[in-house]
Amino acid sequence: MDNTFYSLFSLSLTLSDDAAHRVCDFDIPYYEMNAHCLTNELYYGTGEVTEAPFGVGDVVSFKNGNLRDFFVKNRTAGNNGKVVIVASVPTEAVKDKLRF
Repeated sequence: MDNTFYSLFSLSLTLSDDAAHRVCDFDIPYYEMNAHCLTNELYYGTGEVTEAPFGVGDVVSFKNGNLRDFFVKNRTAGNNGKVVIVASVPTEAVKDKLRF
């Protein structure tokens, strides 16, 4: 029997420059992750390649990864975008990283 408990983890990031930024600076593994582009068009990717277009109102979804590996950057210089991430994560990962 699987005794893993799942929690929802969310965060919001508003870019302040045109460089690629990881959405999370520490390891947060996820089972499923949705990234919502709220304002101004963005690109998303791995950091080395961050060129996948991400428009206002778009939602991209991924399974079985780590939030530390997800990067976003502004598509147009000076138009700072905002992304909101919602992910289902193992409860123990949240407790460990956020020190609950």
